[in-house]
Amino acid sequence: MTSSLTQAGLEDASLVRYRRQILHRSLLLILLMVLAAVALVADIMIGSGTLSFGQVLKGLVDPGAVSDSTRVIIWQLRMPMTVMAVLAGMGLALAGLLMQIVLNNPLAEPLTLGISSAAGFGASLALAFNTSVLSALPFLNESLVVAGNAFFFSLITVGLILLLAGRQMGLQTITLLGIAIHFVFSALLGLVQYLATADQLQSMVFWMMGSLLRASWDKVQLTAVVIGVVVPLVLLKAWALTALRSFGDEAAVFGINVRRLRILMLVAAAVMAGAVTSVVGIIGFVGLVAPHVARMMVGEDQRFLVGVTLACGAIFMTVASLVSKLVVPGVALPIGMVTSLIGLPFFIILIIRDQRLSAR
Repeated sequence: MTSSLTQAGLEDASLVRYRRQILHRSLLLILLMVLAAVALVADIMIGSGTLSFGQVLKGLVDPGAVSDSTRVIIWQLRMPMTVMAVLAGMGLALAGLLMQIVLNNPLAEPLTLGISSAAGFGASLALAFNTSVLSALPFLNESLVVAGNAFFFSLITVGLILLLAGRQMGLQTITLLGIAIHFVFSALLGLVQYLATADQLQSMVFWMMGSLLRASWDKVQLTAVVIGVVVPLVLLKAWALTALRSFGDEAAVFGINVRRLRILMLVAAAVMAGAVTSVVGIIGFVGLVAPHVARMMVGEDQRFLVGVTLACGAIFMTVASLVSKLVVPGVALPIGMVTSLIGLPFFIILIIRDQRLSAR
């Protein structure tokens, strides 16, 4: 009788602790979403001409209540770049998280499988020869030629991933072949740069650095559609991803088709990273740092880790956008340069932390 009461007491205590944990993670996610909203407003405020908080808030809530010039600045000049920063951060962060889970590699990110280098090669082809392999599509207007070409070549890596995964190769083999693909496209990119003129080369280098200045509402909408399709899919598979992360291939005992799940999530991550990279260029460290920071906050429960990773990615990119405009007044530095400078200290801290945990 006493042992039954003790066991019941332990179960009640575990239930209370679990509910507190869920409440804590839910409140943390809400806080991060609020911080992302604050960073978004701050990014719209800062620019070549700083707007007040009241002007931005009024312009967002009631555009007709502000002057025409303020409305143009908010909705036509700054909003596309800021929204693209949010979407890019979310897309790259989630792509990095999925790759780290599926490949069981804490250092995996969109660069790992050659997605970024393939997109860079596609963009360079369009910039050098002013043509696109998708030029026959009726909806591909002139402003989308470079992005369309970059996205097409990033999809080539998706096909290679499917081909490699279909041969039932090991995760380490797929990772190594992804690195090989990265070097192949980097070499092809170097060839295009060698053949390009000075003006074309300058455009390529600027694209490769990553920039939000090329964002437009058309590109924002296309990127939002891709992310809007992938995020619900990932959330539906959250429990399966948690099992995969915890048990690896043994997650099959829970009725999960592990191989199909790996392929599906790899393709989702590659498509999402390709969509983002085709618009903003090559952005480093977001897909690597944001998932690790999110794990430090909520652990491996994918129900919360996915949302926290999205929020961390959005905050990371929006803050980077802010910094890019504050370092040199009146000039927006390439966003890829800023994310690398901000992300490097985080990366070093994560390495030191992992070494200390391994030494225990």
